[in-house]
Amino acid sequence: MGVRVQRAIRDSVLLKGAALAVGLIAGIGLWLLPAPVSKAAGIPVAQALELRDPGFSHPTPAEAPTLEGSPSPTSSPLRIPLTGQEGTEVLVGNIPVFRLQTAEYPSDVRADNVRAIIERFLEEGQLPEPEVRVAQDANGQYVLRLGERGRFEATQRYLFTVTYADAAAERRVPLGQVSLNDVRLVANTWARRLEQAIADYRQDRLDLQRAQDPRVLMLTILAGLATVAVGFFLWRLFDRSLVRLQSWLELKADPAWGSWIDIAGVLLRGLGAILIAGISLDRGISFIPALRPFQRAFYLGLGRVVATALGVLTQPLPNSSVSIASLLVFFVLAALVFTVAHYVSVGFKQRFLSRLGLDLGTQESTTAIFKYILTLFGILLVLPFSGLNLGSLAVIAGAVGLGIGFGLQNLSNNYISYIAILLERPIQVGDLVEVDNLLGTVERIGPRATVLRTLDRIFVIVPNSRFTESKVVNWSYRDPRCRIHIPVGVAYGSDTTLVTEALLSAAKENPRVLSSPAPQVWLKSFGPSSLNFELLVWINRPQDQFVLISELNFAIEAEFRRRGIRIPFPQQDIHIRSLEGFAPPSQNGGSRSLPDAASIQSALSEAAKSLEDQNGVS
Repeated sequence: MGVRVQRAIRDSVLLKGAALAVGLIAGIGLWLLPAPVSKAAGIPVAQALELRDPGFSHPTPAEAPTLEGSPSPTSSPLRIPLTGQEGTEVLVGNIPVFRLQTAEYPSDVRADNVRAIIERFLEEGQLPEPEVRVAQDANGQYVLRLGERGRFEATQRYLFTVTYADAAAERRVPLGQVSLNDVRLVANTWARRLEQAIADYRQDRLDLQRAQDPRVLMLTILAGLATVAVGFFLWRLFDRSLVRLQSWLELKADPAWGSWIDIAGVLLRGLGAILIAGISLDRGISFIPALRPFQRAFYLGLGRVVATALGVLTQPLPNSSVSIASLLVFFVLAALVFTVAHYVSVGFKQRFLSRLGLDLGTQESTTAIFKYILTLFGILLVLPFSGLNLGSLAVIAGAVGLGIGFGLQNLSNNYISYIAILLERPIQVGDLVEVDNLLGTVERIGPRATVLRTLDRIFVIVPNSRFTESKVVNWSYRDPRCRIHIPVGVAYGSDTTLVTEALLSAAKENPRVLSSPAPQVWLKSFGPSSLNFELLVWINRPQDQFVLISELNFAIEAEFRRRGIRIPFPQQDIHIRSLEGFAPPSQNGGSRSLPDAASIQSALSEAAKSLEDQNGVS
């Protein structure tokens, strides 16, 4: 019975799902639950599993009115660099809080004295809850005092005096510009910051004391491992959901979007892995008291690296107000503007222009102009958000102009030609054009080049400048109708009326030929061996002209054969004016006799052969 019950429990999908749900809810609860701050030592084991924010806050100083009669410093103005690396840091639990400058005593002596007072305060009072206050002494200077909350007057002790040099370094202004009110504001800020740092340091020491209990230590380690496990489960769930979503999008979307879907999937998978792993490790380490100081030190170092990087990026370039950060922000916003303008213009074309019955070329040119107008307005809007202005871009514009003047003439010429093509519209998408002995249909007009598709379906890239500098034949310009000329020769003696009827009949039977204007037949000239006619027909698709010529030639040959009209071939008539030289001498030495037929035929054959040889040499 027990074995069957155990097997049924093990095989039950419902029980497994319920257990998994309970474990997931418990893990997520531990993962997201904020921890209350303990007020005293000796907290029960049930309260040992607390989550704390590894960072400490930096409160903003409250504004206060300037004191009357504030003394001004007697030392000469001193320029404080903006690096903030002068003086010595005050460390609380190996975490820097602020920097003290050299005054009556060196900065390192002042910082060591403050650290010693804090350690002695925590050790003597068995980790009391700290309180830091700002007071003004008899000399009008602001000092910081440390005491126990609730018993401050009985336990207070002197920490240090905030000097003008401290305030100047903290506010990063010259020493001569610091007033007593600035010193007071810095003192209040440091008091709150130092009080928070001492409270965090005290809490770490309380957690370490509680962690000496083996049960608490085991529970904290298990809680950390459970948090990491929940993070791993969430990663697996996220990965499978992303794979299914990617598969569904590939089925529903156009095949051209397949590569973009793959790239987006890789980016989202990497970003999700970084976020879930980082949050899981952070929450898991927060459960273990012995690792919290290292966690705070890591976040502090990371914050310093980020602050240093931001300081370098926001530093203005030499002889300019432009910084690297402002340029990066501008490029990111500009890329966003280009993307939004592209998709808005595509939607404008598909949902509005296509319903107006406009031709394809007009739609393309209107869409391009609309896109560039949106882009221009977008760039003008993002300039203030990126911290740039038109004056700050003068250096960049000058560099671009210099580059165009030296090495980008062809590229700039193509771009200017592109603007001229958009405005004048000599060619449009779908037009049949002939440029540089190249005949093809315009497939796309880009900023640098235009794509032509020849009648053999070969795509040729033609620079835009060729359409503005050379002669261009546009078969589709304004009116796509064009007239095709088909020359035809018939033998002399043919009935011209019958020939005309045959040519018009062949033209009217072809569906590509327009009935209006009607086909025409012209007698062009009298050739050496033929009467030269010309059939003229109109079509509305210039790209079909070569197919039409072939079809009409077949139809004309059939009509001529049916009506008995001969198509001549070149021929020559030879007229013999004299037979002298052809008569052989008589046998008795008398006058020559007339040549016979065989002699004449032989002589004509030799003359024809000689004529052929002369034609071959020429």
